[in-house]
Amino acid sequence: MAKTLSRVLGKVLLLVLSLVVAAAWLIILRLKDVAVPVLVVYGLLLLGLVIGLIWPGVYGRRFGRTQVGKFIGVPAGLGTLGLYFAVVFYIADVPVLLGLAAAAALAAALVTGLRGRRGTAKPAASRSRRALVLGGVGVALGTLSGLSVGRVERHRQDQLTQAEKIRQEAIHAPGRRQRITDGAVRVFPLHTGDTVVTFGQFYGGFDGWDGVNGYLRTLLDKTLITVPVYAYLVDHPRHGLMMIDAGINWEQAHDHDGYYNHNAMVSRLLSDRDEYRMTSEQDLRVRVARLGYDVTDVTTVFLTHVHDDHAGGLRHLSQATVVMDRRDWEHGVVYPYSFDLVKDNLAFPRFDSGAFHAFPDSQDYFGDGSLILLPTPGHSPGHMCVLLHMDDGNALFMGDTLYTLPHFAVDQVRQMTIGGTDTVHQIDAARRIQELLTEAPNTVPMFAHDNTPYQLELVDSAFSHGRPDAAGFRRLRQHMNTVLTSDWRLRPGHTPHLAQAGRVEFR
Repeated sequence: MAKTLSRVLGKVLLLVLSLVVAAAWLIILRLKDVAVPVLVVYGLLLLGLVIGLIWPGVYGRRFGRTQVGKFIGVPAGLGTLGLYFAVVFYIADVPVLLGLAAAAALAAALVTGLRGRRGTAKPAASRSRRALVLGGVGVALGTLSGLSVGRVERHRQDQLTQAEKIRQEAIHAPGRRQRITDGAVRVFPLHTGDTVVTFGQFYGGFDGWDGVNGYLRTLLDKTLITVPVYAYLVDHPRHGLMMIDAGINWEQAHDHDGYYNHNAMVSRLLSDRDEYRMTSEQDLRVRVARLGYDVTDVTTVFLTHVHDDHAGGLRHLSQATVVMDRRDWEHGVVYPYSFDLVKDNLAFPRFDSGAFHAFPDSQDYFGDGSLILLPTPGHSPGHMCVLLHMDDGNALFMGDTLYTLPHFAVDQVRQMTIGGTDTVHQIDAARRIQELLTEAPNTVPMFAHDNTPYQLELVDSAFSHGRPDAAGFRRLRQHMNTVLTSDWRLRPGHTPHLAQAGRVEFR
């Protein structure tokens, strides 16, 4: 009785473990945008296979493990291979796949050979030949695996060489500017590409996109919109060339799987290969060079937070000191590869400069009041905003505390938040920023992902030469007043709605 119960419990445990692995695989496939009906059929095949193998005969006395393998296992296996090659496969997998196939063939050859020694003369001879064939196949596949390593690397280098050629052409195209050295503080918005996100993730914080539920909904809801990724170049007469965030890099957009394969396949499996888009003109190195600068002259990068759409460009800024909140470095980094070239150049502010407007803690980074760091945790453990004093006004770099100007109406429009105390902290930070902007009417917010006319038309225009005058700052604040009331509510005509073809309309 005890033996039977133990066997049943063992099978139940095996079933649970198999279902957990299968569920994780199905989630990965959904992240890769595999259609739900396909996943349902495929999931039922996997379930039927697991049950049939654990409990042979469950489908009838004549339908044992062999039949389960033939009629359910084969379709499930072919489906697994098809889905893998359709949505997960990357060229760097070729040597690994060939190596695994070689190992499987050699193992089969060994097992077949050992069995042949225990059989009759004729079956043993037949199995020996089969073992020899399998061994030969294994050796051939192993040789191909070794040869393919160099081939794959050459393919990648060819891609990089072609990308460098296109980049140089973009840098030297007509219209390149000369650096202006008149002693003024200048800020240049750099549109470094776009990211593709779900509408709910961007605007659905009041529609159930919060915490764990929000992340689960990103698996099922593929209503996508495209939003910009901005970084900012700062030319400061006293403190040199700086950046606020670093945007994304070319590899993230054009060799996504290769970029995230630098950490482990799990990073590649859990990210969407189409999440970033970038033209050659949007490459950080091109954008900076077209303005008359060189990325190698950047001395300091202020990173609002460590998420990869803000940190990818650090791969081009290895010489710079990267300033970020220590909490983000210790608890927020998801893809360390973006930081590999700067991890020895990190600086962590102590936020010991006292209160600044509504913020009880701040960091006067240079000690002269020119640049103030403000802790705004919530979107990430150590998110921070950056306030830069310019000649005729102030620029407040928001990071992802709020995505767009309409998000200032935090009681009407909200992005997806982490949930719990993190959401509380993020909304608290947003209200402190509201108070700061109310008290400092010559300060304008600068966003990382604003897809509204405020960023795409007014900010880009006002900062096209890096130095808005007082009237330019006033125009930006006047536009804010047309979108938001004095108590931070949206005025009619500025509420985001999803239109056809993934467009966002404000009405």
